[in-house]
Amino acid sequence: MIPFKRIFSFITLLGFIGLSSAALAQLDSSTITLKWKPGEHYNGQDNQELNLMLKNIGQTKIRLNEHDLWFTALFPVENKKTSDYEILSGNGNLIRVRFNDDLYIKPQDSLQVSYVSKYPVFNISTVPNGVYFQHREDMSTFFAVDVEVNPLPVTNEQRRMHWSSLYDKNRERQVTEDANLILPTPKYLKKGKDKLQLANAITYWVDSVFEQEMENLMTFADQFPGVRFVEGTEKSQFTVRHVPGYGKEAYGLKIDDRGIHIEASEGIGVFYALQSLRSLLDVPSFAASEISLPHVEIKDEPRYTYRGFMLDISRNFKDKKTILKYLDLMSRYKLNTFHLHFIDDEGWRIEISTLPELTEIGANRSPLFGKHQGLQPTYGSGAAGTPDHYLSRADFVEILRYAKQRHITVVPEIETPGHARASIKAMEARYHRYIEKGDKAEAERYLLHDFEDKSVYSSAQYWNDNVMNVALPSVYTFISVVLDEFKSMYASADLELRKVSLGGDEVPEGAWEKSPKIKMLMDSLGTTSVYDVWPYYIKKVNALCQEKGLQLVGWEEMGMMNKGKGMEVNPGLASSNIQLDVWNNLIGGGQEDLAYRLANAGYPTVYISANNNYFDMAWDNVFEEPGLRWASYADLYQSYTFLPEHFFASIAYSINGAKYEKGYFSHKVRLNEKGKSNLVGIKGGTWAETIVSEERLDYMVFPRLFSLAERAWSPRKPYEDENKFDIKPFNKDYSSFLNKVGKEELPKIQSFVKFRLPAVGVREEQGKLYANTEYPGFDVYYTVDGNIPTRESSKYSEPVSLEAGKTYKFTVIDKTGRHGTVSVIKSK
Repeated sequence: MIPFKRIFSFITLLGFIGLSSAALAQLDSSTITLKWKPGEHYNGQDNQELNLMLKNIGQTKIRLNEHDLWFTALFPVENKKTSDYEILSGNGNLIRVRFNDDLYIKPQDSLQVSYVSKYPVFNISTVPNGVYFQHREDMSTFFAVDVEVNPLPVTNEQRRMHWSSLYDKNRERQVTEDANLILPTPKYLKKGKDKLQLANAITYWVDSVFEQEMENLMTFADQFPGVRFVEGTEKSQFTVRHVPGYGKEAYGLKIDDRGIHIEASEGIGVFYALQSLRSLLDVPSFAASEISLPHVEIKDEPRYTYRGFMLDISRNFKDKKTILKYLDLMSRYKLNTFHLHFIDDEGWRIEISTLPELTEIGANRSPLFGKHQGLQPTYGSGAAGTPDHYLSRADFVEILRYAKQRHITVVPEIETPGHARASIKAMEARYHRYIEKGDKAEAERYLLHDFEDKSVYSSAQYWNDNVMNVALPSVYTFISVVLDEFKSMYASADLELRKVSLGGDEVPEGAWEKSPKIKMLMDSLGTTSVYDVWPYYIKKVNALCQEKGLQLVGWEEMGMMNKGKGMEVNPGLASSNIQLDVWNNLIGGGQEDLAYRLANAGYPTVYISANNNYFDMAWDNVFEEPGLRWASYADLYQSYTFLPEHFFASIAYSINGAKYEKGYFSHKVRLNEKGKSNLVGIKGGTWAETIVSEERLDYMVFPRLFSLAERAWSPRKPYEDENKFDIKPFNKDYSSFLNKVGKEELPKIQSFVKFRLPAVGVREEQGKLYANTEYPGFDVYYTVDGNIPTRESSKYSEPVSLEAGKTYKFTVIDKTGRHGTVSVIKSK
């Protein structure tokens, strides 16, 4: 074993590197390539050496010392200085490699730079990205470089065991051919034996009370180009009646020989009835000249009033078009709250006309950040400037109107006081602009940090300057102005802003401790503990929201306090009507029961389970699977194991819960009757550190969002009881859900959603390879020569004979040619 320090300091120079007066090639993307690979002895434990290989692909030697090499990493790396180069792991994990004088690479030769990550890399999302070279003197000269990635090494036996284990899991979890008729499952459904056939012209009648739903009804009708909808009388084939007595979101739906009959008390009930009709239909019906529907009688209403989806557009921006698409998808599956996380350390993404710097600086990530022209590159942005990566006021108003038509409430999240670097840096730029004009009062009007604060801290994403100084009156002026702008935008959309999230999570240890302004605040409060600043801040912003007629929403820490031994429930604010979004139930982390403790204490609680419904978590441990794993690996089954009111009932069948003995969590708090009344709903979330495109977003969210929708709307299942939980009925229910997802719902959205295709489990039995998929409805193709399968390859229909010395590759390929994860089996 090579000693750790020697590994870290080692650099290999392949080819001649030295001083020469010969002609030099220009360093640019046409003369140099980069390859990333793990070190020879990398094991992710006591050896975390990683390598970047720079190759001169030109015909003339190139000099490196005029440029710096920059890249972002998910994890910090160790600083390093040698006689040839220096590696500096900067704020937010922006890494700089500075080459020393007289460093050259000969034509077609390479330079290998070794560095050490402080935490293990584990998949494609944890390798360096956003790589660029920047001229040291002329900082406006920079260029991006693509990085070829060599995966972490995996043995043939490890591959075989992984795909065999997946095959067994697929077989255990798919135990019935039955499929749910509707997703999410209605509260009451009775299916008849016959079918209704509708063709040509379909007459419809809609009660005038539901005039505002006509746009949605026409949108529904437009999905069927093979038939026409013609207005008729109350005896039409398709009727929508107003019937008092239904709950706000409830509806009745009956399909019989007379036609389709919807009844509801409010328009939103009609809307959800249409979504159930859509789910009842099979894929061919949408293009057919005849619509065929089973006879059914349905009485339906949601389990929870709050059914949400959170989308982070700060870490990596998603435009209006993408957001509108996701609002459509949410409405199809009866989710009614869109939590828009538009500001974080890495970006501010909505225009605020009063404070243009928020988008001029806060939305623009650029290599020119050192000249105060934007934020530093991060999460893959690299050399690409992002000056237009924000929603204009008009964009946001359009989003609000679009959501309103689909009965979705948009709740903006303005991160404070932590996760606020984009706001802080934007207001700092504003400060300097007014100072240059000699207007100190205006410069300080919205200032968010104290220049004299010497506090030392590192946030969850490794920032050391991302916390607002809550002792400054200007912080509250800033929040007030931003809230007023949002109220104005909602009014422009003919809506009233009723609740807003002010974040409130992950203020790092050490923040505020060396701030003179905070010390003065503490003195005025008569406290000697910086921890007492936190409840002061929450009370302050809650009062500000109440003055503006708003309900304050925030992450769980808003309902917690620190008495010196870590965060605990703060009963003093439980009656303040602060809605808490509770994510922390990390198994083994000690807070598995936190959502229940807060709900039991009296806080209105929305359960956003990181263990199950953080869709940015990687599906499994295959290197090619994108995403993170700090909460858990989370496949669709893991998402489905989330039982909102009985989290511990199924914990042994979650990926991390399976590591603990039965009874290990028996001392944890369970949800009591008071807590049940305060559990207002659930939601899923998607953080965007690793999600750089709309296609990657689709991949991470679907099909897992279907599980969220099922749990949020459908009534509690009989197995949702810790005292009666049985994995057999759970798996049967999951299998019926899975058949609906794979065979019907995914095909309905495949034209515009690049969802994750199922991986193929492969098991060797008696000299043959057996294959199955994680969810049904997809064809498997395979090769025996080591090539990646195409649609021209053999289609799997029966076990494949195993021959010595051959490499077998299996994958799902859809009708568009997309393929899923490739399962590789090398025979001995």
